[in-house]
Amino acid sequence: MGDVLTTWYQEAEQALGGIAAAVLEHRSISLEPLEALATSVVSSLQRNDELVVHALAGAPGSPLITNLINVAILGTKVGIGLGYYGEELHRLALAGFVHDIGLFAVPKPLITKSGRLTQEERKLVERHPELGYQVIEKCGPAYRWLAQLTRQAHERFNGEGYPNRLAGRAVSEMALILGVVDVFDALVSERPYRRRLLPHEAIKELLVAERKTFPREILKALVEQFSVYPLGTTVRLTSGKVGTVVNVNSRYPLRPVVRMDAQQEYEVSGACEIDLSRTPIVSIAEILQPPVVGRITFSEAPSKPIASVVPTAVSDSFTSLLESLDAVALTLQGVVDTKKASLKPPDVDTDIGAITGIDCPFH
Repeated sequence: MGDVLTTWYQEAEQALGGIAAAVLEHRSISLEPLEALATSVVSSLQRNDELVVHALAGAPGSPLITNLINVAILGTKVGIGLGYYGEELHRLALAGFVHDIGLFAVPKPLITKSGRLTQEERKLVERHPELGYQVIEKCGPAYRWLAQLTRQAHERFNGEGYPNRLAGRAVSEMALILGVVDVFDALVSERPYRRRLLPHEAIKELLVAERKTFPREILKALVEQFSVYPLGTTVRLTSGKVGTVVNVNSRYPLRPVVRMDAQQEYEVSGACEIDLSRTPIVSIAEILQPPVVGRITFSEAPSKPIASVVPTAVSDSFTSLLESLDAVALTLQGVVDTKKASLKPPDVDTDIGAITGIDCPFH
């Protein structure tokens, strides 16, 4: 990671740390530093995906503060996928930075508790959207929209969120974007009771466990923007070669562009990148390592947007061939996963919430 990005993260952590302290001490807060950070997030993501790779890499630091930074980044990325731009996109980034600000007003032992919360403890934690609303509302009428978003960040499309059990279009689309990336970030982050999931595992879990919780178009944007194989992921191909994902084919999310490791010999002289959407007989066999900051080089002014590398002209039969091959691969992988699961002894204390963190009251 470059010095500029390192400095940016330090500034973000300091700004949010200051706000956390102010909320804890019941002092008023200033949103100006976060306004500047939101502007820089939008500007950076419009150039390249370096911030996304860092967010998916599991950066160390305070989990609450890291989550605020990651949701701002990932939420903005999903917003771009949904067509947000200008002031609308800036507002989404800013909302990401404060979506869980009310947690700093909740007793710390409840936030850090490793076991399940009692019913009373859960009620206390589920007050944090309202506490966040109160903190932001004190910033003045200009931020009333932000206070409302903070209050709705844990509402869900199917009415099973909190604090007000809103449903359908009564929940702001921005709030639903923040909600889905908040869950996604929880899944790809380390927890005391489980390992962090790889991004493609988190997406799979989301599509299964949260398919009725968020609108289809938002889930679709999340999958398209982060791909099954995010930038910076180390993968092994069916050919046995190892490489790093450097571009995403939004039309074929299972077939990104892979840059091969320099020490390997290539079947085609001089080839260092393989666009898997153009090579039906070669695909990704397994993920070896999740995204790591600094593994890929980003251009400050790419000639085409990230996630837009698609064959310029493909026939329907070619597309059908790729989709059929990928369907077979996914089916085979599902059989393998089921077989592995059947060989593991059951854990009577484990359920979907403990595995994924989705049951966590503030995620």
